[in-house]
Amino acid sequence: MSKRKAKEPSYIVPALERGLLLLQAFSKDKPVQSLGILAKELDLPRATTFRLANTLEHLGFLIRDEESGEYRVGAAALKLGWTYLTGLELPEIAYPFLSDLRYRTGASVHMSVREGTEVVYVSRLAAQTALSSNIRVGSRLPAHASTMGRAMLQDLEDEDLFELYRGTRELAPFSPDTPPNVVALRDLLLKDARNDGVVVSRGYYEKGVVSVAAPIRDGSDRVVAAVNITASADKFADDALNRMVKDEVLRCAARISTAIGHDPDSHKPHAGMQLALPDTALADPRYDPVGGEQGHPEYQTRE
Repeated sequence: MSKRKAKEPSYIVPALERGLLLLQAFSKDKPVQSLGILAKELDLPRATTFRLANTLEHLGFLIRDEESGEYRVGAAALKLGWTYLTGLELPEIAYPFLSDLRYRTGASVHMSVREGTEVVYVSRLAAQTALSSNIRVGSRLPAHASTMGRAMLQDLEDEDLFELYRGTRELAPFSPDTPPNVVALRDLLLKDARNDGVVVSRGYYEKGVVSVAAPIRDGSDRVVAAVNITASADKFADDALNRMVKDEVLRCAARISTAIGHDPDSHKPHAGMQLALPDTALADPRYDPVGGEQGHPEYQTRE
């Protein structure tokens, strides 16, 4: 007696099911497939596979190379993928990668987006031995005094950076390493850009805390967020920080970027990143305080 097949779900359309399975046969490792390979993988007659592929090609889900006869995924399939991604929030997409970064480094992991001159925390995964911190999702820090802020600011053209801090002659100090003005901040951003975009800090915002951050880019190569790890300064030796932590943070940022459509080959350093600014930059009227001495907000959170 033959074994009974598992009960099939009701109202399944076999032809549609086979067509979707055919699309699923394509992957990052197998972006191009021949008709024969597809038929073998789907365990279908070659003629049936051809009809499925021909229909998907007609609808734009597959593209057929005229010379080789091989297929690859078309724009219609990509559009569906983008529709799915746009229905998700960035923290949802990033969570598995942030969780993996916490596991690999043993440090607390955060992700933030930039709103003007501030960074807003949108994800926080605390380590088991996390530092005492009142950082929460929704916490805000000054971009110039945080590693994730610098990671997101470094892609700005000079003119955009100046305009962002227009009317701000001095930047609020949080440690001896906080840049005192926009010119000093811009020099730090140049240094960060030369370091693969990674920002490494020991006590940059808070004494005794080490932080490593990297930018996250979208499909148009724009920096849309940043990821970082934070830990006590004695947790990582200098060599370990440079070799392991930096690589892991970069890897996490790259994985999130890829998940939201970024192509690493498309990234080009922006033309506005000059080697130096003139000493007269501080005399630029854009730095002059507007309406007298400007105060600085008190930030109660700590990175």
